[in-house]
Amino acid sequence: MRAPEPAAPTTAIMVDLVQRFDARLRRYLGRFLVSADVEDALQDIYLRLTRLAAGIPPPEFNATYVFKTADSVARDLRRRRLGRGGDRHVELPEDLAHEGPSPFDEVRWQQNADLLRRAIAALPREQRLVLMMHRVEGLTLVEIAARTRTPLRTTQRLMSDALARCRHRLKDCGWFEQ
Repeated sequence: MRAPEPAAPTTAIMVDLVQRFDARLRRYLGRFLVSADVEDALQDIYLRLTRLAAGIPPPEFNATYVFKTADSVARDLRRRRLGRGGDRHVELPEDLAHEGPSPFDEVRWQQNADLLRRAIAALPREQRLVLMMHRVEGLTLVEIAARTRTPLRTTQRLMSDALARCRHRLKDCGWFEQ
């Protein structure tokens, strides 16, 4: 002969408990716990009640009994979180390391900017003027030629010479490229 399965009565009791108390328990726990902890607390409550329902005879699960269990679970969960310093921790995004340049990159780009300033400062006046008007002010070579009243071909040569001198000087000074 087979022994009767105790799971069927326990399942029926638990289905009844969930139907009667789930919404009220969620509201009740929502007052004390953060939303992520509410689901954990509910599972813990139902686990405790399931163990009790397996007893013979099962207790009468009235509202007072269920909410007393919920209160106990919420206090335990809160105590565990506080005991671990859970209220003092700040969640960090997973891509925190990718939000900005590394300290090495910051130093490298600062050094590169200093090298570039010195290279531009070492240019002859005409070349520096054409380079700054083109790269900083965003003027075209035709507009620069008109402003400086020089032939377009001369403006193009000044720009080319300025870039070549800067490139050569930066390479000699140890420009760090990626």
